[in-house]
Amino acid sequence: MNKLLLPLLLLGMAGCSMIPTQEGYAQKVYRWQGRDANEMLSVWGPPTKTMQMPNGNTLYSYVKESTVQQPLTENTRYEPGTKVTVTDNNGQAKVIETPGRWVSNGFSGGGTYQYRCATNFVVDKKTQEVLSVSFEGNDCVAPLQR
Repeated sequence: MNKLLLPLLLLGMAGCSMIPTQEGYAQKVYRWQGRDANEMLSVWGPPTKTMQMPNGNTLYSYVKESTVQQPLTENTRYEPGTKVTVTDNNGQAKVIETPGRWVSNGFSGGGTYQYRCATNFVVDKKTQEVLSVSFEGNDCVAPLQR
């Protein structure tokens, strides 16, 4: 039994780290702090927006937005038929089964969901080093790195 339990436990623990979280996203973006901006740009690609700051540093902004339309779903459950024993005129007992039916339990889902993540990198004008990183939004998620 123990030989089977350990692999299942390890598999379960590995699966937990694959769930995207805000903490995982923080790991992903904060690792760029102190690193070369050219390397960051080669991985992240062209920014959504670039801004020259008053102190001469550059702000690179990446914005990811999406809209998801959730379908409206009817929740149903099946009620099986019932069995009834009846006796005919000759005294013979017969079992009759009534048909089952689908019953509605109402509706769920529906609606529009907005997802957004804005990530900013501030780059030093002289050293081209990423000075700071920030992010905001409900879609700033990534798997935790172990």
